[in-house]
Amino acid sequence: MKQAYRGFWCSMAMGMALTAAAQQQSIVWHFDEEAGAAVHDSSGDVDDPIHGYFLRVPGVSGQALSFDGYTTSIERPAKAVPDVGESFTISAWVALDDYPWNWAPLVDRELDDQVGYVLEIDAFGHPGFGIDVNGVWQHLTSTVQLPLKKWSRVTATFDPEQGVTLYVNGSEAGTLKTSGPFFSADNASLIVGRVRTPTLPFPSWLIHPHDPVNYSIEGYLDEISIQPGARSAADEAAAFQSAHVTKDDVIPYAVMPSGPSGPGPFGAFYATLHFKPSWDHLRRFGPNSNVVVRFEQSPMRLAFWEGLNYMPAWVTENGKWYNEQSVETWDEPYCSMGAQDCEPMSDKQDRSSRVSIIESTPARAVVKWRYSLIEARGYAEANPDPDTGWGDWVEERWIVYPDGVAIRKQTLWHSGPVTAEEYEWQETIILHNPGKHPEDDIEPDALTLANMQGQVHTYSWIPKVTTSFDYPRGPKKLDQPINANIQLVNLKSHYKPFEIVNPAGGLTWHVYGGERSYSMFEWWNHWPVAQIGSSGRPAMAADRPSHTSLSDIYWGDYETTDHIETKILMTGLTDQGPDHLLKLAKSWLSPATASATGAGVSSINYDPTQRAWVVSRTAGSQKAPIQVTLDASESSPLVNPVIVVQDWQGTAKVAVAGHPEANAMLKVANETVLEGQNLVIWCPLEDTSRVQIRIEPAEK
Repeated sequence: MKQAYRGFWCSMAMGMALTAAAQQQSIVWHFDEEAGAAVHDSSGDVDDPIHGYFLRVPGVSGQALSFDGYTTSIERPAKAVPDVGESFTISAWVALDDYPWNWAPLVDRELDDQVGYVLEIDAFGHPGFGIDVNGVWQHLTSTVQLPLKKWSRVTATFDPEQGVTLYVNGSEAGTLKTSGPFFSADNASLIVGRVRTPTLPFPSWLIHPHDPVNYSIEGYLDEISIQPGARSAADEAAAFQSAHVTKDDVIPYAVMPSGPSGPGPFGAFYATLHFKPSWDHLRRFGPNSNVVVRFEQSPMRLAFWEGLNYMPAWVTENGKWYNEQSVETWDEPYCSMGAQDCEPMSDKQDRSSRVSIIESTPARAVVKWRYSLIEARGYAEANPDPDTGWGDWVEERWIVYPDGVAIRKQTLWHSGPVTAEEYEWQETIILHNPGKHPEDDIEPDALTLANMQGQVHTYSWIPKVTTSFDYPRGPKKLDQPINANIQLVNLKSHYKPFEIVNPAGGLTWHVYGGERSYSMFEWWNHWPVAQIGSSGRPAMAADRPSHTSLSDIYWGDYETTDHIETKILMTGLTDQGPDHLLKLAKSWLSPATASATGAGVSSINYDPTQRAWVVSRTAGSQKAPIQVTLDASESSPLVNPVIVVQDWQGTAKVAVAGHPEANAMLKVANETVLEGQNLVIWCPLEDTSRVQIRIEPAEK
């Protein structure tokens, strides 16, 4: 343990009436009420109000109270708090769902860490006790770490001759020798479970922005008592043993939701996704506010979940989450409130972030995600235009196909001339469920890069042998192979995320490794899910949803004007290696030569934003057979080609010559637009030779 002296208090200067206790009365909360927003003090026969969100849950004995981590507290006015006496004992049973953002009180009657007392828990789960002894604030922090999800009994005793003793589960967990009387904070209310004033998250020297936040204990509290007299070690051990508490977890680990498990009908679906009651109640969203894309041949999915601020995340067959972040800018003058980062990650209440389904058919799904670049401080938008008030806004259109491949088209509207360095468009992020460390989700050989010449290089991070808080030992740069434009992210899963970008127009990579971490990778938990106003907070433990960043890709624009930039990339999940991704990249970046014949056909062109050959037809043309020829080669292979026929009303019969297996698995669907209907055909085949596809009306 360690002791800290947090300041000196002078009673004359403060002008407070500090008294050695004249009346000694206990406070005992059993939390066994069946309903209502109050808890009953069985010793003083007082009902104390519960503030914020709470649930009644099974306790150590009878009921307990669930605190939500942000709003829940119990508070008794100062005048109604009895004196505890010259010596006293405070006990509480606690089951932590998460460790607090910083010191969080179990029982608090202090002012400014100068007078009174507080029994509390720090950001690592260590119990501590602070007290004013003879005008000097003193603090004892135990080295015992409380477990997550399980019941623990925490007790602090004070005696003017012996000092402070902490107990955890009936055993001594620290002592602090002091001598002198306890000074009470008579003007302070008694608070259970929540910080008295907004507090900087720990470690305050590393977080950004440097803003204090309100928070509470997240977990269960039961059987809290404040009683005169310092309980002996023997009596405390007996009190713990008499409880007969289970050693099992009493709080389950929450799992980030992505819809039903297993394969399902391909398509995009609006969904209601629950995380856990203590988080869900904070949200002001109705049913079907999220979008999930499912796949028929695989249990993977693509989730647009509000807990990620709708940032799209690929979810593997075994529940590993992968995200490519968003467009982002940073620092002043772009982020005018000084919160350092402007991104939808900071839009904690999803005030601007929105997701909608544009199209969902058996052949493809199209999902639109729209957001502004938001600061964590004040929900301010980046780069506000002085004339119109518009800040930076982005629309992303994700065109997703049944093979788990998507085209991500990002369009940024900004307020003035910018350079590429002022925005980040992609970030390789792995999300971790509660209970999971980065090492549980990511292979040490974490990244594989490849180029269009087939050269491949894998980058490794060195595992830690201690739990030290220091810099990851990974690659210093990502410069091999030359002109790499393909990335494979090596998660501990069968299906692995990938990205492909166009190397034309310039391409650079950035690797993450410049921030301290308790993992072999960089590791933060200010996002996802967290509701504190923060855009940077290192994870202290695997208690909350968290994330790791590995790399950034900087590549050229697809289109640009003075105030609009557009970029595209190919992304998805694959169970194959770099050789297959090279073939996929060639099929997209150097597509096969195509021709189309038939009544009304005017042209056929490849659209990389759709990963599709688009057949244009003269408006009002009668439906008649169309022949599409794709002249593939080793340098321009076919990998699950897509054909879009414009102005095609009704259904169609499609046949791929010489490919009976592809014909059996073709996905053909009509896409309804304002002007009429288009036909979308997804062909599950790979070839490096000429392929002919016949399209004809299904109706006779």
